[in-house]
Amino acid sequence: MKKFLLLASLSLAVAGSWAFYPNAAPVPTGYLMVVGSGRPGNESYVPEVITIQPDGKQQVQRLTNVKPGTDRTSTDVAVALHHAEVLQVNALAAKGWRLVSVAQSTVGVGATTETVYMMERR
Repeated sequence: MKKFLLLASLSLAVAGSWAFYPNAAPVPTGYLMVVGSGRPGNESYVPEVITIQPDGKQQVQRLTNVKPGTDRTSTDVAVALHHAEVLQVNALAAKGWRLVSVAQSTVGVGATTETVYMMERR
């Protein structure tokens, strides 16, 4: 009887302490976008990579070390922008996000170029 009472009290103590065990934070699900935006040839514009979370929060990474200028450097600016985009996409993939689609658009000659990466987590 003493063994049963000891086992029952020990089981009750373990079950009670389990209720106070810290739970993991909920993992966000849904869709996430990474948008790379650049405007070659415009010295006043700084290329940027914007991450839009499923809840609508935005994180802007301005590429201040990339200096658009002459037509000769526009290729270098595009490569640096795509490099930053890929680094962000890879970092998110390491956190469980999966790439769903990629779309690129250029508006006008020498105007804004955008690449949109759509990612999801279920």
